[in-house]
Amino acid sequence: MTPAETADRLARYRLIPVIRFDNPDDGALAIECALRAGIPTVEITLTMPDAIDMLREFSRHLESHQMLGAGTVWNPDDCARVLDAGAAYVVSPGLVPGLGAQVHAGRAAYLPGAMTPGEVAAALRDGADIVKLFPASSLGTRHLAAVKSVFPGTRFCPTGGVSGENMDQWFAAGAACVGIGSSMFSKAAIKDRNQKLLVEEAKHHLSLLSLIPR
Repeated sequence: MTPAETADRLARYRLIPVIRFDNPDDGALAIECALRAGIPTVEITLTMPDAIDMLREFSRHLESHQMLGAGTVWNPDDCARVLDAGAAYVVSPGLVPGLGAQVHAGRAAYLPGAMTPGEVAAALRDGADIVKLFPASSLGTRHLAAVKSVFPGTRFCPTGGVSGENMDQWFAAGAACVGIGSSMFSKAAIKDRNQKLLVEEAKHHLSLLSLIPR
């Protein structure tokens, strides 16, 4: 796929689970259960131990409609590693100048983080396919709506504080897709290795998503 095609898919999928756990076994469990639930993509963050090995292993077993992203990518070396491991898109909490060209050379989509209009403009100049609005909880839906009004053709993905309970508000404000982190899975289900409940929790988010108009 081209970067533009990957971005189109993310906009169609609308929901990106952001997987970040201190224990890599917990992370692998969350990834597996999200994919089993029918969520076609997850973002594996590099702040998680063994994240790149996990990305490489899960990439080997994806179905044709599934894809994985790599998050918290801050430098060219890590970018090269995640692209080699199979990342279809690369996410940064903030702008890393020049990273967009490297990501696109690897035929992946680029999602840099931004807060202000100036940062959004800089991200677009650097090749952003989708702009990650981060941290969403600090900015709020009114901020997204205001920024979207001056960048009407730009796709935004608010992340950080987005949950199943409030993602409808973010879509109403103009989000193309949303990133949902630890709130997707209950701590008890992770601790108990309760795969059935974890799959049900992921499916619950899909059911909420299905009620939100496009």
